[in-house]
Amino acid sequence: MKRRQFLSLGTFAALARAAQQQQQVEESVTASATADATPRVAIVPSSFDGSEDHDGTKIAGLADPRPTDAELEQAHFDAMLRKVIELAGDREGGGLKNIIDPEDWVVIKVAMPTYHGLASYLPGAATDLRVVRSLLTYLGEARLGLRFTIAEGPEEWTPRAASPSKTDGWNTDWGGAFGGLSYEGLVKELSGRFPHAKFEIIDLNSDRANPTPAPAGVSASRNKEGGYQIPQTIQQCDKLISVAPLRTHAAMGVSLAIGNYLGIAPGAVYGMPGKPRLYALGAAEELAADLFSYHPADFCLLGGSWGVEGDGPKAPGGKSARYNILIGGSNAVAVDAVAASVMGFDPAKLKFLDMAELGGFGIWDTDSIWVRGKEIEEAQRPFARPASWKA
Repeated sequence: MKRRQFLSLGTFAALARAAQQQQQVEESVTASATADATPRVAIVPSSFDGSEDHDGTKIAGLADPRPTDAELEQAHFDAMLRKVIELAGDREGGGLKNIIDPEDWVVIKVAMPTYHGLASYLPGAATDLRVVRSLLTYLGEARLGLRFTIAEGPEEWTPRAASPSKTDGWNTDWGGAFGGLSYEGLVKELSGRFPHAKFEIIDLNSDRANPTPAPAGVSASRNKEGGYQIPQTIQQCDKLISVAPLRTHAAMGVSLAIGNYLGIAPGAVYGMPGKPRLYALGAAEELAADLFSYHPADFCLLGGSWGVEGDGPKAPGGKSARYNILIGGSNAVAVDAVAASVMGFDPAKLKFLDMAELGGFGIWDTDSIWVRGKEIEEAQRPFARPASWKA
C-alpha cells in the first residue's frame, strides 16, 4: 500500500504511520550492523573535470566544465544534476531509479522563506529554480513518478490570492535570475512536455494539517505535546526530495537539507509571519530534527549558483556567496555533513546532525561517508560564519 493510500484513512492512520516509521527506524539501525550501509554523497562543482574513485576507477568529468563563479546556462545544471545522480547512486548503479517508482507521488521540497522584491531577499536565500527544472526534467524523461508537487511553507510571505500583492514566490521571475524561470511557468512548461504526469504547486502554510506524534520522539525542549501539526502533503506523498541552497543560519550554523524542513510547519497553525508559535516550542535545530523525522528525505540536492554566508539564511544578516556546485545523495544526514564541511564547518559542532543521527536517520562522520566526484578538501569554499551562532 502506498504512503498516500495508507494515510488517506485519516488521523488514526497518521498515528499508526508514526508508529510504523519508528519501527522502520529501529529495523534500519539493526540492518546497518550486518549490511554495507555506507552512504554515498556526490560533490560536483561546475568546474568538475574528472577524478578518481577510492578504488582507482576513473570518473569522467563534465563535458563543458566552467569556473565556479561563471554564469551558467540551464544545460550546465542539467549536466551537473545527472552527474550527481550517477555518483550518488547505490552500488547497483540504479540512482533514482532504485528510489522512485513510476507511479509515485513525489514532493520537491524547495527552500523559499523569502522571494525577489522583499527586503529580506538576497541571491542564495532561495532554491535555484534551474536545479528544480533539471531534477523534474530528469524524472519526467525517466518516467520516475506520476505526480510531482513543488512545496514550501514560507515564513515571510503569503500567496497573492490572500494578499494585496500581485506577485508572490510562485509567480515571480526573480528579477531575471535563474534564467527568468518562475515556479508557475515551470509547472506549465513541464505539464506540456510530460502529459503522462501531473505537476502542481502546494503552499504548505495552508495545506490541511493533522496533529501527529513525532516518530522518533521530540527533541524540542518546550514541546510538551510530543508532536506537531504536519501538512497532509508531507504525510501522504510517496517520496520527498529536499532541494536547498548552501546557507548559513544564525541559530543552527547552517540550514541545508534538514534545515529545509522548517518550511513544512504550516503557517496557518503556527502563525504568520515567522511562525512564532513553532519557535516557541524549542530551538531551531531541535525543530528541524523533529520535523525531518516525519518523512526523511529520499534524496537531497544542495547548491546552485548562490548561497548565503554570515548571519543567514536571508537578509539583513546574510550575505550572498557565489559558488556553482551541486552536492547530493540519498541520506540527508550524510549530505548535510559533507555540504557543511565544504562550507568550512565542522559537522561535529552542528547539533541538528547529532540529533538526526541519534534518531537513527544517518551518520555525520565524513570519514564514514563515501564521497564521490570532488573530495571535500578540493571543493571547500569557506563561508563566513554566523556571528550569533554557538557551536
